[in-house]
Amino acid sequence: MLEHQEIAMGGMRNQQGQAVPVVAFYSVQGGVGKTTLARKFAELVTVAPGRDGHKPNVLLVDLDVEAQGLTFRLARGLSQTFRTVHEVMAQRNVTAAQAITVTGAVSLASGNPQHRGHLYLMPAAPPEAKGLFDTIASIPKDELFTLLQDTIRDLVRQYDISCVIVDCAPGANPYTAAAATLADIPLLIGRNELTTYEQVRVLPERFREWYGQFQPARQRVIINAVSVKELYESRAGEYAVFDFIPLTSDVIHETEGLSRTGSLRMLLFEKYIVDIIRQLFVGMGHLIPESPEVLGQEWIEVLNRLSRCEEAPRIRWLRRLRLLFWVGAALVVMGVALLGAHQMFRDLPAALSNLGIAGAIAGVVLSAAGWYAEGQRQSILRTAKELVFGGPDEVFRKLMEGVSHRRQLDEMKKLADTIPAEGKCPQVFAPRGAGGK
Repeated sequence: MLEHQEIAMGGMRNQQGQAVPVVAFYSVQGGVGKTTLARKFAELVTVAPGRDGHKPNVLLVDLDVEAQGLTFRLARGLSQTFRTVHEVMAQRNVTAAQAITVTGAVSLASGNPQHRGHLYLMPAAPPEAKGLFDTIASIPKDELFTLLQDTIRDLVRQYDISCVIVDCAPGANPYTAAAATLADIPLLIGRNELTTYEQVRVLPERFREWYGQFQPARQRVIINAVSVKELYESRAGEYAVFDFIPLTSDVIHETEGLSRTGSLRMLLFEKYIVDIIRQLFVGMGHLIPESPEVLGQEWIEVLNRLSRCEEAPRIRWLRRLRLLFWVGAALVVMGVALLGAHQMFRDLPAALSNLGIAGAIAGVVLSAAGWYAEGQRQSILRTAKELVFGGPDEVFRKLMEGVSHRRQLDEMKKLADTIPAEGKCPQVFAPRGAGGK
């Protein structure tokens, strides 16, 4: 969608002259997970395919100058000095704009991929800054818009950025209004509660008080941490909600007894964000993360090992146990033969009849055990084959499907851990190996 037309307001272009989408995250109130979503969104885009063998570089702009959530989370502990958004705005000096590399702070459930683009951050404001909103209010609104637009445009070219994510302050203020207006995709993040729904139409009108060019129809509403889906569904259509993200602790319960509930929840959370990215970036496949990258190397290794499922010690043991079926069948035949012989030749010892009965019973038990072992083996092989054939998408499908499917995943993961890594065949699935710029 965005790739085949001029970017709506920002008109951002990188060093290659390619259109760069700007996504603004804002909310009615704090505590809705806006900053977390903005960060995850940016981190996931860095592992997208990119263009010409280079993963996308992503710019995060922390425009929440009061809370400074992204700045504290990503820039904490860095010793170098750097210019902040607020300083650039207050001094009206776009040439001073700079970003810092925070690629090492990327934290995805799939691990720490080697092949990804750089993640850059333009921090919000100095910790000691005073009179933040007085400074903002002193800048004419049109000048503020131009300053923010030129600042982002300069950073896009300077760092060869492919996507810009702006984390705005909650509510309506000049910074948020400017960012939402210049953004190609304005995202309102909210909770599944009346406060959010009531402000879905109100907040854009407040933005229009500052910038008449803001187009409310371009706003996309994402409801985060949905617990009561029925309540969401009853309001989603009325308020034109774009999509929602379930509360992952409600999807994957502690009571399921999975090995690593927390990591599975995070993997599921990131998959929901990728699905939203896919819907928003229609026509921009180079910015949409692919399933193997999102799933991560650990699970890719699981799939590759499961392609050699027959080598698992448990499968080998079950394959041996299935021979009990034939041993048991032989005992049953022998037992029946002994009983028949006793019936035909009455002078044979009674113990022979008892032996025949015991042998037949033992044979039935052993045959049942062998049949059960073979059934277990076939069931495991069938599940492993489904996972290997379906690949990463099948893993995600089972993850979202239900308790029994997630337990299957857990069992397959444990089984794969028992398969030796040495001497393995070439990888069936592997994330792309293009390095970031």
